[in-house]
Amino acid sequence: MTTVAIIEDNNTMRKMLVELINSEAEYRCVCACSTSKEALLEVPRHQPDVALMDIHLPDESGIACTAQLTQKMPELQVIMVTVYKDTDLIFQALKAGACGYILKRFRPGEIIQAIAEVRAGGAPMTSEIARMIVRSFRAPSAAPTPNGLTTREAEILMLLAEGLSNKEIAQRANISAGTVRIHLGNMFKKLHVRSRTEAAVKYARKN
Repeated sequence: MTTVAIIEDNNTMRKMLVELINSEAEYRCVCACSTSKEALLEVPRHQPDVALMDIHLPDESGIACTAQLTQKMPELQVIMVTVYKDTDLIFQALKAGACGYILKRFRPGEIIQAIAEVRAGGAPMTSEIARMIVRSFRAPSAAPTPNGLTTREAEILMLLAEGLSNKEIAQRANISAGTVRIHLGNMFKKLHVRSRTEAAVKYARKN
């Protein structure tokens, strides 16, 4: 029996994943959480084999949650299940300890297949995500950015300093507003600031 935890803030998606897991004889969902805070309490308590993790959670990103869970539970295998197609987020998730990365446009059988694959030592990824990773290795190496920011975070900081809203930044960077929020959260930690204004001021002083 493979035990599974689900961390997903969307009620409909969370219930669907629970039903999907429990419909398989060899799999059982042992906990379903809607926030990072809840996951950090419930997942260690239930000790599942695999966790299906959303990136965008209401309190803390699924990437940060993954890093904390895998530090507490080195044997836990985390598969990101998300709508985000952003190379920086993919690498951050993998660096945090995720073993796979699946887009939410999955067919039901793909989730079960991904869990089986990760249990067999594989690293399941949607083909679209795998191609993005391959393209990123082929691309020319970018110059290092200050404060440890990724190239995408530096781009978003520049747009933020122009006074653009999250929606406007998303349109300019060709990513979703949710992805912008996650990048801003990561960026604030690296810059040791607590607001957009502080980040913009720090950018202005350096430039």
